[in-house]
Amino acid sequence: MPLNVLAFYNGLNEQTKGYSYFRRYGTMINQFVIFQVSIQNDGSLNGRPSRSLINEAHSMGAKVLLTVSNLTLQGQFSTTLMARLVRDQNFANLVWRNIRNLLVDYQFDGINFDLEKTDPKDRDLFTQLIQTWSALFRQSNFIVTIDVPAMSGDDPTDPWKGSFNYKAIGQAVDEVILMTYEEHWPGSPPGSVASIPWVNDILNYALTTIPRQKIYMGIPLYGYDWSERGGATVISYERAIQLARRHGAPLRWDAAQHSMYFRYEVMGVRHTVYFEDPRSLKDKLDLAKQKGIKGIALWEMNLSYPRFWEVLQRNI
Repeated sequence: MPLNVLAFYNGLNEQTKGYSYFRRYGTMINQFVIFQVSIQNDGSLNGRPSRSLINEAHSMGAKVLLTVSNLTLQGQFSTTLMARLVRDQNFANLVWRNIRNLLVDYQFDGINFDLEKTDPKDRDLFTQLIQTWSALFRQSNFIVTIDVPAMSGDDPTDPWKGSFNYKAIGQAVDEVILMTYEEHWPGSPPGSVASIPWVNDILNYALTTIPRQKIYMGIPLYGYDWSERGGATVISYERAIQLARRHGAPLRWDAAQHSMYFRYEVMGVRHTVYFEDPRSLKDKLDLAKQKGIKGIALWEMNLSYPRFWEVLQRNI
């Protein structure tokens, strides 16, 4: 079975770097996910997508989904908002109606839930919310998808992942998008954002809890530039290649992690960069095919580059 391609488009209109890639390669995408509209404290939704962008994706043959999140204007996931959503039935009903009306008005095919940072103590209530909303949206003939953190086992006490019950959520929705990235992050030592051994462990656990035909494996299109002084910044493939050339840093392949990396120094400060490239992409596509899952989910189109799409086209 060929892999389905779901792509996150980070922006509500055509004014993004990813738009040119969408215009050129959009026919390769099965599900085009517009990221994102956020739930406000009064139950309204912040943000309105471009109707012409939705129409254009439809004309390319893609299903178009809308990501609805609990992100604040400061870019943080709101635990407080989730606590109200899972406890206040009237509020949850209001939010559901507002989402449904927007989906109908803009002619979306479905919804993508990106609801993160729910208090682990609210795990059962969060599951009930997803079950209820999924049933309602499916009754209205909308595709229901959800983003879930990468886990190799269930830990209900984990502050970030504990609220996600893979099995119950997997039963409720149509598709589950595993966020198989951030293995290494700005607060960790340098390393791949999604090494093959780590992603393999995540998929193996997911396959014991979620139906195979519902699983999408997240594929990151980025890496990080770590400073020895601490912290890291996101870096794209194109930016990483430019930086390595500028500093004359040889590109090296980490065979254990299946990732490209290099090191350089600026004003006496050493840096280590790990990033995703066409070779690591090919390895991830091979893994997804081997596992027989439904597809891959690209995060995100603003970070893509021509060679990425060429490798994708050859391998799906």
